[in-house]
Amino acid sequence: MSQPLLVVGIDGLPPTLLRRLISEDAAPNLERLVTRGCFGTLRSTPNYQSASAWSSLVTGVNPGKHGILHFTNPVRGSYRFAQIDARARLMPTIWRLLSDAGAKVAALNVPVSFPVEPVRGVMIGGWLCPSPGTPGFTHPPELAHWLAEEFGDYPIHPDARRHATSGRYDHAAEAARAGIATKLHAAQLLLARERPDVLCVVVTETDSLQHWCWHLLDDAHPLHDASEAERWRAELLNVYTTLDAGIGRLLDEAGEDADVLVVSDHGQAPNCGGQVLLRPWLVHEGYLFPGVRGGAGRAADGLLRVGLATLRRRVGNQAKAWLRARLPRLQSRAQGAASGFVADWSRTRVFTETGHLFVSLRDRWPEGCVAPGSEYEGLLDELSEGLLALRDEATGLAAVDHVTRGTAEFSGLESDLMPDLLVHWRNDLRVRRLITRDGNVIARHNPPELPLGAHHPDGTLIASGPSFLANDRPVCVSIYDIAPTVLHLQGEPVPTYMDGRVLMELIRSERAEEVRQVVVNAPAGQGGRSLAACEDEVVRGRLRSLGYIE
Repeated sequence: MSQPLLVVGIDGLPPTLLRRLISEDAAPNLERLVTRGCFGTLRSTPNYQSASAWSSLVTGVNPGKHGILHFTNPVRGSYRFAQIDARARLMPTIWRLLSDAGAKVAALNVPVSFPVEPVRGVMIGGWLCPSPGTPGFTHPPELAHWLAEEFGDYPIHPDARRHATSGRYDHAAEAARAGIATKLHAAQLLLARERPDVLCVVVTETDSLQHWCWHLLDDAHPLHDASEAERWRAELLNVYTTLDAGIGRLLDEAGEDADVLVVSDHGQAPNCGGQVLLRPWLVHEGYLFPGVRGGAGRAADGLLRVGLATLRRRVGNQAKAWLRARLPRLQSRAQGAASGFVADWSRTRVFTETGHLFVSLRDRWPEGCVAPGSEYEGLLDELSEGLLALRDEATGLAAVDHVTRGTAEFSGLESDLMPDLLVHWRNDLRVRRLITRDGNVIARHNPPELPLGAHHPDGTLIASGPSFLANDRPVCVSIYDIAPTVLHLQGEPVPTYMDGRVLMELIRSERAEEVRQVVVNAPAGQGGRSLAACEDEVVRGRLRSLGYIE
């Protein structure tokens, strides 16, 4: 009989912030887990975005295999990027594998888990669900009625931006605190009622809050103001004390014999902002060519931009998700209108989406004009050199920390749709204008309002409980390692297609057994539905409020 296992996901929590919370006695329950177990860094996916990272955490594979790059994904055979949901995921989750093996599971609020799957246990959908009343929000369906009776309007979408950008940081903190408290209370009640073998619960409010309040939480932020940070300190700290208290009650319900993994999909750092200058840089360098749009189209896009800006300022996330679910065809048009840019694809060699670069490769994109082989490789070298030469105008410092190639980061059937170059900006700058290697200035008129915090590849890992060693030396492991470790702890074999490994160095010798593997050929989580099909479904809790897209 395997140990019961809790997987507690805290979206965007960096190890540095957790260490500070512990030092300030603001997280006694998390401190207890750290003291009794292993603590360190959980390295995220190459692009460290939530949709891809959580998908990798629960499947054990890189985005090139599970097929999810971002909350919007490239649509094969076009230049469009479409909103995704769980049906775009091409590989099975740990709750699918465990459920099929006869274990009882609970998967609660995990991003990219809507619509839910029929499992042996319970599920609550996370981000991308329009509302708690949407079909596919829970399994079994009647669980939604229980949630409504217990909690009223169950929170799905964190809603910090609307308050934080108006300077109402106390309201942003209260919205995050309320969502965290509700989700962890629901997890506690379901743990008591269902007694699953594995319970996975995720709170995303931390990431939402940090995106818009990171300058108040990080003393090293370029825009940090000590007096302003002190003014809001108590309200922001209360979010994390609420988080810790909710985890404590969940641990009490689970009992002393439960194993616990606390995981984060990525960390957090100051937002450089350079990503919004990628498109004008590509145009300046002659890689990307603007197309021509008629006057009527430009006028319509202008009206749409004004409408979107008003919605972002005044409407809550759940209302936005409701609108997007009922107007799915507006998705691609809204993206184009927000950027105000239309490409001439017949001449464009490189374009940018999701903060990274895509090469219009022949036979991969509809009007691809770059030949595979030496031309492609030479272009990547040229782009990398140009990016690394960019300087922040205000400080003269290099703006890009490093550049990595997609071919070195992604593998699998969907790897050809992943970025060709991933651009990793410095975190200690707030870039508004860039200087190119030829001395020209790259700027953008009317740039979008950017979050103050951005994702960082270093998330948090805590492994604590009877199966884990007590180790005071920091560990550093991959996000791909969580799924195989969960399967092993539950006595199940690890599929050979997984990119991760079982974290044997963290497991006590008396509880460690030889890792069993099973060969599985090209699994598909839910039929391998295409993104184009997903776009036509009822979906779309658009995550513009987190600043993921312009």
